[in-house]
Amino acid sequence: MKKERGWRWAVIFATCTLAVPMVAALMGYYGGAIPTLAQAKPGLLTGALLGVAHLLLRPVLRFVSAPLGCLTLGLFGLVIDVGLLYGCDYLVDGFEVPGLLYAVVTAIVINAICAVAAGRK
Repeated sequence: MKKERGWRWAVIFATCTLAVPMVAALMGYYGGAIPTLAQAKPGLLTGALLGVAHLLLRPVLRFVSAPLGCLTLGLFGLVIDVGLLYGCDYLVDGFEVPGLLYAVVTAIVINAICAVAAGRK
């Protein structure tokens, strides 16, 4: 069972790390071109920090906000994910969240991939 859990954590971390620059590229943040590694580096760093936050902070925040999650039928989890993305943006120099739409789309992409690949609910 521990191997399964470790694999799941690796998928969540990789998903967060790669989703941030991927959504930025899809939404035209890099000028519509495929970004170079130098251009995508701040996005990758933000994604890696977001991956750590998803593994360590998100479960605690979801537990503490469980009553709000029940009242909003689970949509408050999306608010937590957007807040984590903005928090990671604040901590990484050279990357900024262009707007709320980018943050929401990134959170939805991360949750969709994690639900399919890692079996996260």
